[in-house]
Amino acid sequence: MSTREPVRPTGAATPARGPVTRRRALGLAGLAGLGAVLAACGTAGSDAEGSSSASAGSDDALAKIRKDGVIRIGMEGTFRPYGYHDSSGKLVGFEKEIVDLIAADLGVRAEYVETQWDSLIAGVDAGRYDIVINNIAPTDERKKAFDFSIPYAVSQGRVGVAKDSALHSVDEVSGHSAAQTLTSNYGQQMAEHGAQIVPVTGFDEAAMLVHYGRVDCTANDFVTFDAFFRQRPDINVRLLDGVLGDAVDSAILMGKGQTALKDAIDASLRRHIDDGDLTRIYAKYVSQDLTPSASQTKG
Repeated sequence: MSTREPVRPTGAATPARGPVTRRRALGLAGLAGLGAVLAACGTAGSDAEGSSSASAGSDDALAKIRKDGVIRIGMEGTFRPYGYHDSSGKLVGFEKEIVDLIAADLGVRAEYVETQWDSLIAGVDAGRYDIVINNIAPTDERKKAFDFSIPYAVSQGRVGVAKDSALHSVDEVSGHSAAQTLTSNYGQQMAEHGAQIVPVTGFDEAAMLVHYGRVDCTANDFVTFDAFFRQRPDINVRLLDGVLGDAVDSAILMGKGQTALKDAIDASLRRHIDDGDLTRIYAKYVSQDLTPSASQTKG
């Protein structure tokens, strides 16, 4: 279950086709382009998170990575500002830069394997890559099947409404319609706040429904809203006062039982948190520092 809903980078966006991914195109020119995306929306795929059976109990992943000289990373590569392709086609984003630092600390090359969300996590079990970094929350359910690094980012849930909405606070959403993906934490939280959930396939669709007044609101994390507003400064959406739920961690996922790999990744993350590298990376992509506090990286 993801904590966020999709966006895709600006630039030469391609029309939606084939299986629907979490990260749908926001970079289509104008709101008419967004309308085309909405028209193309289909049924969202499942997380397909698997059981980590292929990697359970294996503690030689780090040795193999160092022997091969490469760490393979699963990510979607379509989620601004986490990991996406810029106008030149280059893979960029703060998650990509963070893993580049980790790879350098391990003394290996980073190889990114872009995969759709519905099979992304299962790719660890299948051996397609060693780790996944894709804005994944280390939920209790996921921890039963996979190991996670310490958090590399912490973000807060927010609620967006039309600019002329009579709503002012997150506490007022009860009884109002909220466009949410059914598998997101934010959909569950909005339902707990009394909102009437309107199912959507991703954040772009949700934001457009709010823009046109077809739903009252949508919830997502601050980073997603921030990136969306940077791409679409003309959008008829603003944020309500207050936050939704507790802050949410993002962590690197890997196979169960890979203690040496986890320890090495954790050590690298702590190093770059302590020396301010993560803060500098976030400043390039987000209008807020997402660096975890010392107490959040003790695990």
